[in-house]
Amino acid sequence: MIDEKRAFPRKAVSLSTNIFDIETNAVLGECILTDVSKNGFAVESEVVLSIGQKFGLRFTILNKDILLTGEVVRVDNGFFFILYGSRIVDEFCENLEFFRKYIDYSLI
Repeated sequence: MIDEKRAFPRKAVSLSTNIFDIETNAVLGECILTDVSKNGFAVESEVVLSIGQKFGLRFTILNKDILLTGEVVRVDNGFFFILYGSRIVDEFCENLEFFRKYIDYSLI
C-alpha cells in the first residue's frame, strides 16, 4: 500500500457538471467530479485540457452556488474519460470556504 503524501486527503464524490473556460465563460463540455480535497480535485471528461490550463466548475451544495477554478497539474487515464488532477486556484473561486467546510464535515 502506498502512503498518502498529500497534506489534505481526497474524498470520493460523483458529481456531473460542466467545465467552462474562465476567461470567456463558454462551456467546454461535461465532466464528472470524482474526488475533492481542500487544495484540489479531479475530474474525468472528454474535453481536452493541458497541464497548466485553468478552467472552472459550477455546482450547488446545500443551496449554495460553488464556483471552483482549477489548474491542471496531472493528466491520466480515468475510468471513463481522461482524468485531470487539478489544484484549486483560490482567487478565482466563489464560496470556497463553505466548500472546504462541507468537505471536512459532510464527506466521509
